[in-house]
Order: sequence, then C-alpha cells, then structure tokens
Amino acid sequence: MLSTNYLHQEFLDKMEESFQKLAETEPNSLRGSALSTYLLLPTTYTDEVLQSAKGKTRVVQWAMEATAPKGTHDVIIRKRTQFKGYYGNTWNTAGSDIGGSGDGTGPYANAIADVSWTTVDNYDGIKITAIPVILGRALQNFGLDTNGINVLEEEKTELSVSVAQYLEYNLITKIGDATNSTSAAAGAQTLFGGDATSSATLATGDILTTDLITDAGTKLEDIQFGYRASGAYGAETLVAISNYRKNPWNRTDGEFVLFIGPKQKSALLKDSQFMNAAEFGRDILIREGREADGFFAKYEGIYIIDADLLERTAASGTAPDGTTAAVACTQCLLIVAKQGAAIGWSKRPETRIWAYNERDETRIGVYMYVAFGVPFTDAVIKILVADN
Repeated sequence: MLSTNYLHQEFLDKMEESFQKLAETEPNSLRGSALSTYLLLPTTYTDEVLQSAKGKTRVVQWAMEATAPKGTHDVIIRKRTQFKGYYGNTWNTAGSDIGGSGDGTGPYANAIADVSWTTVDNYDGIKITAIPVILGRALQNFGLDTNGINVLEEEKTELSVSVAQYLEYNLITKIGDATNSTSAAAGAQTLFGGDATSSATLATGDILTTDLITDAGTKLEDIQFGYRASGAYGAETLVAISNYRKNPWNRTDGEFVLFIGPKQKSALLKDSQFMNAAEFGRDILIREGREADGFFAKYEGIYIIDADLLERTAASGTAPDGTTAAVACTQCLLIVAKQGAAIGWSKRPETRIWAYNERDETRIGVYMYVAFGVPFTDAVIKILVADN
C-alpha cells in the first residue's frame, strides 16, 4: 500500500501530455509581501518555513501499479474477466434412463450426444498508455541568492506535493468515468441519495447514509447487476442472472474502500446509527488515520476514506451523471482495492535541476510518463448524494 510519505520520498528521490514552457518567477515573487517598518526597530525571522496544507493523497494508495520496462510504449494489465462458475458453463448431465431427471445433456442423456464443451473466452486485458507529464519552475538566481530561505529545497517539496495531487485527481476522475452497466454488460453501477434517480432529482437531505453504504457494499458482492435507463441516471433495471452476470466481489479479492468528501464525513458523524453502530451489532471502527492515510472508519467491513478531491458539483452545475444538479452534491466512490483502480507508469517521477544561463535562472522540473485505468469496471460503485 502506497503511503503519502512514500510518495513524497519517491518524488524527491526520482523526480510530456506535451512539453510546456516553464513558468518564470521574477525575484519579487520570491520575496513575499512588501514590508514597511522603521530601520531601528528590531526584527526576528523564524528559521522554519511554516507550510500550508498539503492536501490529501488518499485514493492512490489503493490502486494497482504497473510499470512498463524502458523501451515499452504501453502497459497491459492481463486479467480473467470472470470465473464462469455455475451459470457460465455447459454441464453434461445424465438423462432419466440412467437415473437422472429430464432429457439431460451429453453422452448420458436420453438422446445420446457428444460432450458439450465450454468455450474458454474469459481472458482479456486493459491497455494503459502512459503519456509525458511535466511540471516545472524557473527561478531567477538573483531572487534565490538574496533570499532568507532555501527556495530551491522548498520547491522540491512543493513539486512532490503537486505531483501527488495530480495522481490523486486524475485517478479519481478515471474511476468516476468508469463505463457504466448496460442491459447486456456488467460495469460500474450508480446509487443516488434518497429516492433520487439522478443528480437532477436530488433534494436537500438526500445525503450519505448507513443504508446507502450497506446497499453499495451489497452491490459489489452480488452476482446480479443493474443498469440505469440513460446509462448514468434514470430508473434502475436489474438484469436476469441467467442472461448476464457481474463478478461477485468479496474481501479476499481486495479491500472494499469507500471514498467520501468532507460533507459526507460530517453527515456520518451526525448519524446516530453510524456512531452507535455497536448497539446494532454492526462492524464499526473509528480510528482516524491509523490503518491508512485518510482512514476515517471501517463500517460493515468497508474502509471509509476521507478524500478531498472527489468530484463535487454546485447547484445548477453539470454533475458526473451528466444531469444538472438540483442541489450541491458529491460523487462518492466505492471500489475493490486494486481491481477498481490502476496506475500505469513508463517513467516514474524524476526531478531535474539545471542552470539556464541565458536567463540567469535555475530551473527545476519533474518529468514522468503516467496514465490511469480501471481493470474491472464492475468493481466500482458510484454514489451521488446531496451535500446537505
């Protein structure tokens, strides 16, 4: 599992979409705000540079990571799409003449026939094509040489945090865009708060609840799946198990992890059933940050992670399901760890620092080749809920 500390160290140690001109920084930009004082008044500056909030890197640590060797263009994640199990196989059974019931199938049927063979067609893969991504700074040497802090070292930290946030944001977006179920194929499924069937029909009070968490977990475990009338929204129709099935995920396949936003965390902390779950015989554990970065609670076997880069929509904005949100809302995501999120690398983050003498600058850049994927779309449940 990838921790935030690992990310920072990885980016500091190893640090093109397309190559972009590095943003130039004037000396004045490195000096802070202008200061007006009297020359004879004593002034003291702290040795430590107080840092602003770094933001949370919560989703990346639950993703599968694959790295292509140098000279390789794509990352292919191979997979078994589904175990055929009972419904996906043709079973050869005896007919009534030798003790079976009905006509049977195959050489021991009443009407003798060859063994019926099941086609092996449940292997596939997903392709992740890493693209060049660059983040850079251009620092004028005069500003560096006349500064009270080590700006270059501070910028290394700045870039590592920025890269971590880039990975977080794009991975969340990729999971949120996972292909939805249809009437003929299992994929991501969507739940809505309250009685809503879209973001356009969400109302105040249609917030994240314990019932929604239970329903989402059950959907991951179930072999049956549903699809929405318009793909991402509308009334849900369940597909007959005899026709098509999804993977019945369980905890041995990967942890069930629910990513929620600040508003949803607040809602759960005010939910008496959630806070007093032990009284209902439920599995709940609230230990902030102890099992994983951002870990908030474990409820009915589902890890709940506080993530602040989830897709959030203001009232009247276009929500992730494509409809106009009636109220401010957030799309929470429940995934099976590693099965519902992947990062493909062909170059890990690498830091380069060099002198750009033509401008009397020092330049620092982070270079990486990376992209994102969803190995199993049916390992994703999207939950769109009102913020209040």
